[in-house]
Amino acid sequence: MAASATTNYDLTRKSFLSSLYSFRAVLPGLLAMLYIAVFSNNLPGVPNPFTLENLFYWLDGVIGPLNHQPFFQILNSNFVWNPLLLGFIIGNLLGVPDCWKRGLSTIHVLMPLGILMLAPHFIVGHAFKLGFRPIALCAGFMFLTATATLLLARLFKVDDRHASIIAGGLSTGDPHAGIILMPLIKAKGGQVLNASIGVIGFGIIAMLLLPWMAGFLDLPQKYLGLASVIGVGNGHQALYAAYESGYEAGRYALWFDIGRHVIMPAGFLYIFIAMFIRKLRRPDDPDVQATRGIDKFPLWLGVFIFAWILACLHLFREPAQHAVFNMVKWDFSLAAAALGLSLSFRDIAAVGVRGFVLTIATGVLRIVLLLAAIIVCIKAGLLPI
Repeated sequence: MAASATTNYDLTRKSFLSSLYSFRAVLPGLLAMLYIAVFSNNLPGVPNPFTLENLFYWLDGVIGPLNHQPFFQILNSNFVWNPLLLGFIIGNLLGVPDCWKRGLSTIHVLMPLGILMLAPHFIVGHAFKLGFRPIALCAGFMFLTATATLLLARLFKVDDRHASIIAGGLSTGDPHAGIILMPLIKAKGGQVLNASIGVIGFGIIAMLLLPWMAGFLDLPQKYLGLASVIGVGNGHQALYAAYESGYEAGRYALWFDIGRHVIMPAGFLYIFIAMFIRKLRRPDDPDVQATRGIDKFPLWLGVFIFAWILACLHLFREPAQHAVFNMVKWDFSLAAAALGLSLSFRDIAAVGVRGFVLTIATGVLRIVLLLAAIIVCIKAGLLPI
């Protein structure tokens, strides 16, 4: 019977498109994703004032700035986390009907597409004015943090997919990198959200810890801003830490943050390649789960690298970059809504707290080594005061 069914399918299939769900089957899920995205963010082309983003803006005005930073921006509110949060709340409180699930599976198309469109957003040439040494410190500690996270994960017995997501978010200073790594590492949704919450949580700890530690070292304001950018977390958390130490440090943090931002793709590419090679070397090891199921280098990731190179050569004009990024906001908003609807509290809790312990251990180690490296560079005259 099974052989007959397979034969009939092979005879009736006209192309690879025959294996896709029909539009009628995916429409309910697509509409759910669309409505969540529209009521989460101020998306281009949709003049909707009743959004979660506007609510957070209003609450930030009520709370007032914290060291010149909005409270919900410190918590990483943006076009990814807003629909993810709203979808997560709706899915857990009201449930997800079966008729939505086929539409939610389009996340596997939306994520690679969104990553491809991100390429023009990272132009390395924008950071040249910072100088070689600050850029070298940003890049060096990004790779150091990623490597240390992956190595310490074995000591803490953290699943390598979970550890890869932590490494991506922590090394680049942006939890988005963990979500970008999700289709590459083949991580579970619960692992992604658990790791991202841990990275954001450590960023809050680090933005309070780093100024306190730097206060004993009497770092110049300029390099305290650099230390905040490399050692804390997302941009607003880094700025909080810098402004906590002084206004001048905050101004320099704004300047140096460009260097951290534009080299982010190198961070998640490094993690994917490292885990992909590990899987090829140990194909029969049951503990090696990251990139499992990926037998060759993904074509779409090669297209991303090619597009990033073109962007670095300034072949994308600025109006085109803005237009593409508006499409990115739509794409990731829809994908994040689907991810939020697909997750439950149990998925996140089942991962445990080992990942958060790993995040804190690696993050604190990075801060200590970073402050030591900056002091050595200042004493050696490599970072002029």
